[in-house]
Amino acid sequence: MKIIFILFYAITSTCCQDETVFHCSPRPGCEIARCDPVAIGWDKPGLNIDEHLRDKEFPITCKSKKPAQTQNTVNLFHLVSRNILDIENVKLDLKELEEDLNDKMKDINGFGKEISENRKYRNKIEEQSKEFNNLKRKDTQQSDEMKKLKEDLVELQEINSKLVKELNKQKKTNDEMKEAIFRIERKLAVTEDPQQRQPRSRQITRPTINTQTTLKPTISQEICKLKIGNVCYFAVISGKDGVNYYKAVELCKERNADVGSIRDEESYNTIMKFLKSNIPLGDSWVWIWTGIHFDPITSDVTPVDSFIKWYPGNPSTGIDYKDRTNVYLSVQSNPNDLYQGMWNVHPTWEYHGVICEILI
Repeated sequence: MKIIFILFYAITSTCCQDETVFHCSPRPGCEIARCDPVAIGWDKPGLNIDEHLRDKEFPITCKSKKPAQTQNTVNLFHLVSRNILDIENVKLDLKELEEDLNDKMKDINGFGKEISENRKYRNKIEEQSKEFNNLKRKDTQQSDEMKKLKEDLVELQEINSKLVKELNKQKKTNDEMKEAIFRIERKLAVTEDPQQRQPRSRQITRPTINTQTTLKPTISQEICKLKIGNVCYFAVISGKDGVNYYKAVELCKERNADVGSIRDEESYNTIMKFLKSNIPLGDSWVWIWTGIHFDPITSDVTPVDSFIKWYPGNPSTGIDYKDRTNVYLSVQSNPNDLYQGMWNVHPTWEYHGVICEILI
């Protein structure tokens, strides 16, 4: 390709008369991009190749024709042009390498971070694995202990069942003994001297009789207010609180009687009706001691043949109520009142009176 330069001006150097500097521009239509431009001062620092390549005009240096020098200049021109292109390509390659290196460094850093995180995760897994193994061993030990405890529990249950059976037998025997003692006491009370069973103010002189004749005790109609079978009942009611169980025993003993018991439902209904009729005027209820005893721990009732009809919400049982061993009757004047019946209470509590009985 031929390049035709248009000459604008020429400067003759005063320092070197064989060198002329021209400012030339390419002829229109000339493809300057295919030329090999050589920048002035290309080998000096501070030259910006990018700005130089965007120039539309290029200075050139012309020297007088000398065969050897001309050939060297041409060769140098091509060499420099090629070096510039090589430098540019090297710069581009270096830039790509730098970017690639940065990406790889990021990958390496990320990989190192992942390795670090994986190491932490692995350490955490190892710790959790150790904890799991420890828990597994503890669970196995506890399972063995539970198994042993179950075996011991079964053995204790068998022993307890045997003890309960023996206790029930002993309890039955004790109840039978209590019942027998109670019957004997009742019989002894019946066979006592009639003069000892009557109040002193009512003792009378009886004629001498044959000692071989057995006399049946007689009870005045004044005392025997209610007769059920061979039991005579009467009530001692003060009309105000002030009678505890111990005082109730004394009130009956003073009349040669015992604190009364209730043996069946029919007797209960009859006694309740009798007590309702004896409620003092102006009162709507009375609380009356009976001779029935109750064990809040075992729920045993004495005498064993006693009839029980508890007041709603009773009896009070358990260790907290272990002293509530005596039973009294809550009697309402209204026969249809549901809130009446038997309570188990402390013997020191004071109520209105007592129901007494005499076997005849």
